[in-house]
Amino acid sequence: MKSRSRNFKLRRTRPVQLVLYAVLRTVLMIAGMFPVSMALRGGRWLGRLFRLVDRTHRRVAVKNLERSRGVCPPDEIPEFVHRVYENIGLTLAEMLVMPRLLDGLLERVRLERFHVVDDVRRLGKGMITVIGHLGNWELIGLAVCAAGHPLHSLARPIENPWVDRYLNRFRGQTGQRIVSKYRALGEMVRVVKANEILIVQVDQDARKHGIYVDFFGRPASTHRSPAVLSLKYGTPIVVANIFRQDGLHHCVLSDPILPDAFRSRPDPVRALTQAYTEKFEECVRAHPDQWFWLHDRWKTAERKPEEAAVVAAES
Repeated sequence: MKSRSRNFKLRRTRPVQLVLYAVLRTVLMIAGMFPVSMALRGGRWLGRLFRLVDRTHRRVAVKNLERSRGVCPPDEIPEFVHRVYENIGLTLAEMLVMPRLLDGLLERVRLERFHVVDDVRRLGKGMITVIGHLGNWELIGLAVCAAGHPLHSLARPIENPWVDRYLNRFRGQTGQRIVSKYRALGEMVRVVKANEILIVQVDQDARKHGIYVDFFGRPASTHRSPAVLSLKYGTPIVVANIFRQDGLHHCVLSDPILPDAFRSRPDPVRALTQAYTEKFEECVRAHPDQWFWLHDRWKTAERKPEEAAVVAAES
């Protein structure tokens, strides 16, 4: 009985989930009453308000910035965190008015170096695109599909089933297919063997399932599935840089990372994981205040420093 009570979480009960879904739909309805420009300005203010009340994640962001090499001078961290929260509020506001952004979506987005998609798919081995929580990744997914590049995106289902179904219906409006991470392996293999595009986010702590590689000068537990899949099936990996600039949303593709270049390494999976992690770090450094610094990215390595020290010794 005690174990059951410890595992009980009110937000997971059906009545509470249904109420939260109703609140979400109400917020969406209210946001739809305002002009898009006003809603986006309100999003920045919402981010500022969230920063004031969200002590826990604000501390995480400060810790991450203090310990990450070459991102922000210590005396500028408070202002930097302020901009991070503004970006989060803006992203949320964009999500709330997204149905209206779909009209003329490709006028709001710049897809750059997308010849890489054709070059990679001509090899016939699929394409793995590595992304992170940078800029407005949700909007970019809709735009890429609208431009004629159907995506299969790996995602963790939301606990609330009503919210999860709503979000996935929305994500699929322009052709994107969502692959649940809990039954992902078979579908991931099917996607690359069919010479299609698989999207994987790799910027969150992978806990005990990850592999330690260097990220911003210190070890971080990182998802290895793109490397494992790439090495097994010969699938190139491309890193997408997603950011806002001058009122537009940009998605810039890197040159492909080819798995054959890593097969002779002592640990090919780690070497390939390090390669796409380095490219993603370059994306974050280019637009650092648009990344989600509130996530405790290095927590597994910090809790197990003996294991993480192996990365430092090998690098």
